[in-house]
Amino acid sequence: MRPGHLFVLCGFGLALAALDCGAASAQTASPDDPYEHVNRRLYESSSGADSRIFLPIAKLYHALTPGPIGEAIHNVITNLSEPVVIANDILQARFKRAGRDMLRLTANSLAGFGGLMDVAGKAGLTHQDNDFGVTLGVWGVPPGPYLFLPLLGPSTVRDAIGAGVDGVASPLYFVRFPGRLTLSVSTQVVGALDLRIRSQGDMDALLSGAADPYATLRSVYLQSREAEIRGESAAPVLPPIDEPEPAAPPAAAPSADLQPAAPPAAAVAPAALAAADPGLTDPDRPIATARPYDRGGAAAQFAALD
Repeated sequence: MRPGHLFVLCGFGLALAALDCGAASAQTASPDDPYEHVNRRLYESSSGADSRIFLPIAKLYHALTPGPIGEAIHNVITNLSEPVVIANDILQARFKRAGRDMLRLTANSLAGFGGLMDVAGKAGLTHQDNDFGVTLGVWGVPPGPYLFLPLLGPSTVRDAIGAGVDGVASPLYFVRFPGRLTLSVSTQVVGALDLRIRSQGDMDALLSGAADPYATLRSVYLQSREAEIRGESAAPVLPPIDEPEPAAPPAAAPSADLQPAAPPAAAVAPAALAAADPGLTDPDRPIATARPYDRGGAAAQFAALD
């Protein structure tokens, strides 16, 4: 049996098993997750196996492929997935995106020595994930119940079917050459290890402080898939609805302190001073340092003394 057939059968078998087991369960906490009881048990068992087995193997792989070696392997695996991405771009009628991904595939395959170097990414043509599950969503197919599948992680019935189609749409499934089977299996295993070690930081940030990691992972997955169907790179982050936007402060009336000050006496023309008070232009006039009301108060005091 070919590896593609094996993965398809495993995916469908796990999906059907989850559906059958979930039908026997009476616990339905969420409309999107009617089989939550079974999904939670699969999540717990998969998390335990991941921490004990899969994650240590992924860390060992990362230690054996340091620096440029691991980056080159990652680039080759990503480049091999580009034909499936382009095919789904076309099926979704996103032709501009398909042309961009085609240019990326051509540049990395030729100038990047078969995908060893991501020359397109350095030029701004970054890799964009796409799969047949997104295509079905664009076509209007509902996601169906949420499923947590061992080895595959969070999914839905629609995405499980899409993963099976993508498995048989890979170029390695059609091309015949010596060692094709070994390369196909190695690519899938190494790709899973590479994805696991690269997603470790995001998983820790997402689930480390979550009160219910299962519900958090389910919510983020479903929102991200809907965002991909809408053509967005990530689910939009909306502001809290219980915090109204701050109102603009009312325009303050001009203060008296902001009014333009009167020009100093030295800046006033002598003719204007003479017209206002002839005594101001007398050069022998004593300098008055006190204000008018101070002068008035002093005169009253001198009059009282006399």
